[in-house]
Amino acid sequence: MANEILYSDLLTNGGAVAEVLSGLVAQQLYDASDLRSVSTFIPYNTFGSTSMAVTQDAVPGAFGSIAEAASVANTTYTTSEFVLAVSRYSRAYEITDLVGISGSPVDLGRAVKNLVDGVSLTFTDLICAATPGFTTQVNAGGTLAVDDIYDGQFALNLVANSGPYNCILHPKQINEFRNSLRAEAGAMQFQDPTAEMLATKGPGFQGMWNNIAFYSSDSVTNAAGNHLGAMMSAGALAHTMAPVALMQGHVPSSNLIVSTPELLVELSRDAYGAQSAAIAHMYPGVVLAEDNRGVEILSVV
Repeated sequence: MANEILYSDLLTNGGAVAEVLSGLVAQQLYDASDLRSVSTFIPYNTFGSTSMAVTQDAVPGAFGSIAEAASVANTTYTTSEFVLAVSRYSRAYEITDLVGISGSPVDLGRAVKNLVDGVSLTFTDLICAATPGFTTQVNAGGTLAVDDIYDGQFALNLVANSGPYNCILHPKQINEFRNSLRAEAGAMQFQDPTAEMLATKGPGFQGMWNNIAFYSSDSVTNAAGNHLGAMMSAGALAHTMAPVALMQGHVPSSNLIVSTPELLVELSRDAYGAQSAAIAHMYPGVVLAEDNRGVEILSVV
């Protein structure tokens, strides 16, 4: 036989292509940790400012014994405050018309979805950037061990904190902790997350041990050769989000692609360049609200 139509010849002569782009788009691996559940949400209600002062009430105290008919002296009512300031965080993707004409499954709608998913990642970065502000540190370096987690609990207990605690660790720190836990005789069992726990605590939640909720995130920062993890109780961190509805009067409604309480995505069209851009804006704020409620947990990178 002769003159068979061979696939290899078609590849050479333009009768076939080596690969056809599938309409199915697979998600690349990434760390989707959402750490907002470890922080206290403060509703944004400023007027004429981008900063919001939040009052921390005085600490209750025990009554004193007073003799009959004696006058009681006033006790100083000591309050404090922390300040939450919002600022602009933005991200944009631009795509040419030719991409759409080519039939690529990567289109403007998929780019917009990635922008929406970036909200939680932004908060995770901001929270992990705030925790190195805790004054108290445990484990000055080396590999993370169960004893270091106990030291974090003990340090928090010394300042009258009560659990439960949240612990944010780098993935390497999580691995070291769980490896150390295997060598502990009679150690309490690590409870892996259930579907209900993941639904309430969000991506990144690893499980419970000794009444501590463990989270893993590659957003945990590094300094001086150490990962800077943290353990804290409720109220250590606070966050807010300025509602983007406040800026919608500045943006033509025809340009809005997504408008949620926390995120605005608008369309920008460059007709001369035959390109469309999806531009997202959010205005979050994260602050270390009370230093005594948290500790840094260090381990070598």
